[in-house]
Amino acid sequence: MSDLTPCNYCNLRRIRARAKKEGKRVYTRLSGFMGGTDVFVVPRGEKLPPKEEMVEPCDEYPNGNEAYSKYHVAWMMEIGKRCEC
Repeated sequence: MSDLTPCNYCNLRRIRARAKKEGKRVYTRLSGFMGGTDVFVVPRGEKLPPKEEMVEPCDEYPNGNEAYSKYHVAWMMEIGKRCEC
């Protein structure tokens, strides 16, 4: 990897590795906020709330509602199929 910003593929790999070490799970969902993909990390034994219960960032909830902001760790416009660093 170079000194440039890591690609989203590698960022997601790091998020997954850290979550695995901490006994957590990683979920990705298509984002309706700006397109792209939202990344959520959820402790084992807990479930990611259904999409209908999660309010993405908006004027009323700049960081999303509690269900969204509790688990949200990243937003990625695109996630490649391989490293692009």
